[in-house]
Amino acid sequence: MTSRDDHDGQAPAYGHSFDARPLWSRRDRDAAQLRELLRRRGFVEFTEGSDGFVVEHPGDEGPMLLVHTGQPRAERIAAEHDYARLLEQAGYRFAPNATGDGEGWRVWPQPAATGNTSTDGA
Repeated sequence: MTSRDDHDGQAPAYGHSFDARPLWSRRDRDAAQLRELLRRRGFVEFTEGSDGFVVEHPGDEGPMLLVHTGQPRAERIAAEHDYARLLEQAGYRFAPNATGDGEGWRVWPQPAATGNTSTDGA
């Protein structure tokens, strides 16, 4: 069996997320924390059966990506404005246009979560 949850029999360094995703790295943990915050505030995560938010964390550095899959475009824009208010209230640093087409957000992990106190990289 080859899966992300099989690392030579070792447990994930940061445990598992609420939905049982293995959290092997700080990046996994940071993305799981953002997903959990959004869910706790009533936002729905994208599934094959419903529109909602998607959090990705490409690479080991830099921002995570947060987008909304809703249709029509007006629904996505409204959801992203709600995400921005929540991110600001929760103390995240973020910037618009994650996708290059004017939608989505780049979201940096909270400094307290990563141990990074730097504010550059925007």
